[in-house]
Amino acid sequence: MPDFEERTEQPTPRRREKAKEKGSVPRSRELISMFGTAGIFLFLYLAGDHSIENIFYLIKYVLGSLHEKDLIFVANFAFPKMVSVLIPFLIIPFVFAVFTGVLQGGFVLKPLGFEIERLNPLNGLNRIFSLSGFFELLKSVFKFAVGGVLFFYIVKKSLHLLPSVPVMSLPEIVAFSLKFIARMVLVVFIVFLALALIDYLIERWRFERSIKMTRYELKEEMKEHEGDPLIKSRIKSIQRELARKRMMQEVPKATVVITNPAHLAVALMYRKNETPAPKVIAKGAGLIADKIKEIARKHSIPIIEDKPLAQALYKLEIGSTIPEELYRAVARILAYLYRIGRIV
Repeated sequence: MPDFEERTEQPTPRRREKAKEKGSVPRSRELISMFGTAGIFLFLYLAGDHSIENIFYLIKYVLGSLHEKDLIFVANFAFPKMVSVLIPFLIIPFVFAVFTGVLQGGFVLKPLGFEIERLNPLNGLNRIFSLSGFFELLKSVFKFAVGGVLFFYIVKKSLHLLPSVPVMSLPEIVAFSLKFIARMVLVVFIVFLALALIDYLIERWRFERSIKMTRYELKEEMKEHEGDPLIKSRIKSIQRELARKRMMQEVPKATVVITNPAHLAVALMYRKNETPAPKVIAKGAGLIADKIKEIARKHSIPIIEDKPLAQALYKLEIGSTIPEELYRAVARILAYLYRIGRIV
């Protein structure tokens, strides 16, 4: 395959399937992290009071029992209970993160597999100093800057309340601190969630661009699946579309466009001393005819209405020269255009 060929074709379903098999799917780590954090917030909202009470109870029990009971006995009692309290803080964000990952790109096992190449330090350095690594660094710096700006903004907004802190009771100070922290966490979370959604859109755009195909790759894939009737139909559709695109690219080279006038359009090219006879380089009916006429007008190509001639020319294959029986009719049009100076 030519290395310089541009990837201009949209990826086929098979191309997407192969990318997924290799573990390549549009996925934002930022979005996964934020939904994992959202899972923790949701748990704290629903059952946070109970969990915090249990933690304080265990701390109070441990501190109060250190002088009365054996340390091993206290540890054996407190450790399982502490684990049971902390497990939700580990499992819930994990479940939310996995769920978000599956929603973004489906369930893919490939990235979990072991590959010896990952142990190569040179590969690791290449990833760090690659364009992708630089992009990740920029994202981290941007997030840090946004977090700093938000922190100073919230602190500045709360400065007018600080003089009243010394006269507050301990419960009031705790309530004030919790309110300040909650406000900061909420604002930071909302902003970072918006950034994560933007990051996902960027990652999806980068993924779509990375799996685009060259025409060569598209043709090779067509060859692999020619036996399947459905794929065969799809191939023919793609081939027609490619042929139509190439045909439209030829229209600006036309000498004249002959129309029906409403339904048909045939573009003829004639170059003295280059073509033995006028040649059909594009033709179409309906919307395609309208497109041919639009391109012709854009490039100042003469458009001549001649219903019988247009119908006769439309029966010819693209790339073929006109038959002798049409010489006189076409020559009359070309002579007219030469006479009025539309072609030279």
